[in-house]
Amino acid sequence: MKKQDLRNLIKENISDWLAERSAMESMQAEEAPIKEEKSEFDDKVSKDGNLYLVYKPGKDDDDSEIVDTISVETLIGKGYIGAYTTKEKALAAGKKALKARDAQMKETYKKGQDKLKELEGSLDELKGAIEKNMAEATANPTMRETLQTKSNSLLEKLTQVEAMVEKLRSGLEKEGLRLEKKKPSKDKKDDAKSDDKKDDKNSDKKDDKKDKE
Repeated sequence: MKKQDLRNLIKENISDWLAERSAMESMQAEEAPIKEEKSEFDDKVSKDGNLYLVYKPGKDDDDSEIVDTISVETLIGKGYIGAYTTKEKALAAGKKALKARDAQMKETYKKGQDKLKELEGSLDELKGAIEKNMAEATANPTMRETLQTKSNSLLEKLTQVEAMVEKLRSGLEKEGLRLEKKKPSKDKKDDAKSDDKKDDKNSDKKDDKKDKE
């Protein structure tokens, strides 16, 4: 990795991954911001996205004052992604949303793993550069002060990257646990069956060995 690339990597930090992860958590807690151009709210209740409400007429009201128009999304409020006419349709939409969320979480987790590998690689490069400086300082006493200054700068960067790695690794561990909890029960059963098959094979091998003895 070139020095310029290394500086860019340190400057970039892991803010992009953390920001994406934070955005995912925010989306799970509340409705994502509504875009003015086109709402993402799935309205299966009204024909045009609005409900037309009729006021109870007052003594002096006429037909120009008894009807109010309000969008379904505004009426329902934040935290919802759609409105449906039956529970079955709502449940189907909910399952689809859960599937999309899990896919996004896996993608974010994969990006974090790639970033961690990149940072760990930069750690090895920094350590190698520091060791090389120390060797040169020993061999060239006249350059010792210059090399020491350079080593101090590298040590500072090393400390920064080590902190990034630790923070990212901790975040990935938590993310991994979340994904494991959300793992479909079918997959867990398949894993259990696979483990049982391995145990059976190992048991068969032991029995065969005993028979040969």
